[in-house]
Parts: sequence; structure tokens; C-alpha cells
Amino acid sequence: MGVGAEGLSDLGPLPGKIKGKILPSVPMSAYTSFQVGGRVDYLAFPEDSADLREILRWCKQKGIPYFVLGNGTNLLVRDGGIRGLALSLAQGFLRVKEVEEGPEKNLILAEAGGPLSRLVEFSRRKGRTGLEFAAGIPGTVGGAIFMNAGAFRGEMKEVLHTVCLMDAEGNVVEKGKNELKFSYRFLELSRGEIILGGKFRLLPEKDRRIGDKIEENLRRRKARQPWHFPSAGSVFKNPAQGPAGKLIEETGLKGLRIGDAQVSEQHANFIVNRGKARAQDILALVGKVREKVFQEKGIWLEMEIQVVGED
Repeated sequence: MGVGAEGLSDLGPLPGKIKGKILPSVPMSAYTSFQVGGRVDYLAFPEDSADLREILRWCKQKGIPYFVLGNGTNLLVRDGGIRGLALSLAQGFLRVKEVEEGPEKNLILAEAGGPLSRLVEFSRRKGRTGLEFAAGIPGTVGGAIFMNAGAFRGEMKEVLHTVCLMDAEGNVVEKGKNELKFSYRFLELSRGEIILGGKFRLLPEKDRRIGDKIEENLRRRKARQPWHFPSAGSVFKNPAQGPAGKLIEETGLKGLRIGDAQVSEQHANFIVNRGKARAQDILALVGKVREKVFQEKGIWLEMEIQVVGED
């Protein structure tokens, strides 16, 4: 249990009620792929739904805002940090298993806290095709569902069958894909809802063929994207007019730098941290990119990464 750490006295009896842990005053730079950001008041690691329910009850009683951290791979935390509580499901919600098997379609359950890569590898070993597009996408299963993550003309909503959710009151419900509102890189949730996991409808296929597709997609990703510096993946959503990276490159912004934040010289839709970037540097660079693309192309780029916290 997360008991005894300085600052936990503010939590009252909560640490003794859960199996997981709660850490006070945690630097978010240690939990985000950008490796920047100030401190969050509390970071909680529930081990199961009962833990999560207790934490949500405490947040409601104390008026504490909360958000789900995921794997921090699509997140920018401002330098002033976050007032409230961040939830990580990465130490308890990790199951991946096949729950239905048939000659035409198969159903795999994956909980939200596990890495998406584990789900992709599990489906390959089981000989289930449909998730090859997700090879190399960082982050958790829950994050991928929430962002409707996609690549190579595939996205999560195409293979999802149901999503399991907990609401702000601690109630758990499973919703079918047709009950949910997906859009490009987004799943609309009710206020306070948390994704606990999903079930995925996949098709049978020879694992060698699946493996070949996965390897090809990984090769394409590695060739296109900057792997040598911290980043949060694609910064902007692709507008209807074409790939955001291409639009940014055409305006001559590759390599543009503010402090240690830089528009990647390899892929213009990535901003990388070359060592000591601050969130304010990254956001200033985002602003300059948006302004230049709007001036030259008449297109206002919409951000794909999530920005949270205080300046």
C-alpha cells in the first residue's frame, strides 16, 4: 500500500482502503514520453476496479479533479504541473485473453492498462488478424481506444466490439461499438468516464502472414519517424487537405527550434525534445507551426496530442 510517504496524510484513510499505491507530488516528466512537465498533486495506481472505485469516491468527496494518464505517450503536461490526481491503470488492468473462438471471428479481451504492443503480439500468436496496423503505436490499450488510434488505413474502432467503462460514480458498464461515438482520433465519453478495457473482433489467419504484416509496418514506422529523441508522436491531426507533416514541410519548418524543442528533421509532424526542452518551448513551437501553415495554406491545424496542466 502507498502508506508512509510524506504528503499522504492529506488522503485520510484512503491508502489503507486500496491494494494499489498513491504517490504525492510526482514530476510528470518521469511519466510522459516528452519527458517534460511539472508535478501532479497525486499519482494513483489502482490494482483493480474496487481500488479505482474507492479513489473516485475520495475524489468526489474532496472535490479533487482526476484524469487518466495512460502511458503518457500522447500527452504534454505544462510546466506548472497538474492540480488534482492522475490515474495510471498500468499496474493492475493488464489482462489479455481470448474469450470467444470460432471459425469465422474471434473475440479478444484486453484491459486498458496493458501496452497496445502486448495486444498486437497476443493476436499474432493466436493467429488473429486485424490489429497489424497498430504495430509500433506506443501507449496503452485504453489510450488507443480513447484516441481511436490508427495507422496504415486502419483504426481501433474498426476492430472494437465493446468497451468496458466505469463512470464517475464507480458503476461499470459495457457498451457496444454502435453505442459509442468515434471520430478521427477521438472517442467521445461522458464526463468522468474511464475506459477499463475492450473486446476486439478479429479474423483467423496464419501467424506467419500476420507476422509479416507487423514487421513491414514496423519497418515503415522506423524509416519515417524520429526514434532518437523524446516525443509524443504526431502533434497534429491530418486535415482533409492532406497529411499534416507534408503541409508543415512545405512551409519550410523542418528543423525549426525553440530552446531544445525542435520540429523533427525526419518527420515534420513530430516535435522532439533534444534534451532540456520545457513544455512552454514545445507549445511556442506548436504556435509558430500553426501560424505559418495558416498563413501559407489557409489551414488551421488541430492538435492530436493532449495538453493538460498549468503554465
